[in-house]
Amino acid sequence: MICASLQECIEMIAPKQIFAASSPLGGLGVLQLAQRYKLVAVTSGPVFNKIAVLEAIDNYGAEVRYAPRLHAAVYKMIGERECWVAGPPLTKSAVDGSSTSLSLYACTKAEGIDKIFSMGKPIESVNSRVLGGGRDGRDFDIVTQLRSLQVKGDDEEEVADKIIRSGAIGVDDLDVVSQMMWRLVSKWRARSAVVFKDPHVGLGISIPMIYYAVKAIALGQDCAEGKCIKTTTKLLERALKAVPSSKIHETWSSALRDPQSRRRIEESPYIPALLLLTGKSM
Repeated sequence: MICASLQECIEMIAPKQIFAASSPLGGLGVLQLAQRYKLVAVTSGPVFNKIAVLEAIDNYGAEVRYAPRLHAAVYKMIGERECWVAGPPLTKSAVDGSSTSLSLYACTKAEGIDKIFSMGKPIESVNSRVLGGGRDGRDFDIVTQLRSLQVKGDDEEEVADKIIRSGAIGVDDLDVVSQMMWRLVSKWRARSAVVFKDPHVGLGISIPMIYYAVKAIALGQDCAEGKCIKTTTKLLERALKAVPSSKIHETWSSALRDPQSRRRIEESPYIPALLLLTGKSM
């Protein structure tokens, strides 16, 4: 069967799960599919909008892997039946139907091809140079390095110092670190991707949470009335009113409503430590 676009094929097959082998790979396309279907994707790159790929992983459970020497654009779609689609690479325009690209599909079992979807390694563990570099390459590397760290400390200054010394950001001068971190969270504040995993709370701290927490501190609107933000939980509540809607942020909001989780959040040094890395403190 022939479809006028990948979107048309998806509508005709009505899958619940999609496996995609696509080189190149567009992060916004991955995010759109992951919001609607259970998604597994594998690519050799280049990968565009890499932070959006992380958002799809963190919020929708997408599995995205890197495998070398994979030159294909093929999809396995599973709904009431199993279908295979040969079409355009996985990009936003292909998913939303804004580009015309003929696709062919057949609903049949294809023995031996499934193994391509389990090849390679998680994209979070791959350096951006391998994924094709690009303008978001350095930021992607910093984010993936930070979120892979396992840092322990008794207070925010100790945690911040250990993060800097880990080499994840690539420099050890606090002034330079703060400039880089503020630029990063400002640039990607619309992408609800985890930048650091808080082991005390058990949740991932997102890029927008840091950005809007810093903005809340900077505004200081209530200080003249003696109502300055003095606790991590109050600061987060303010920040979460401004962040984009996402599953990560819904989870944090739910945690703040639970008394036991709220205490853990207040005791955790990790959010204050990340604020220190942007040059801000409560």
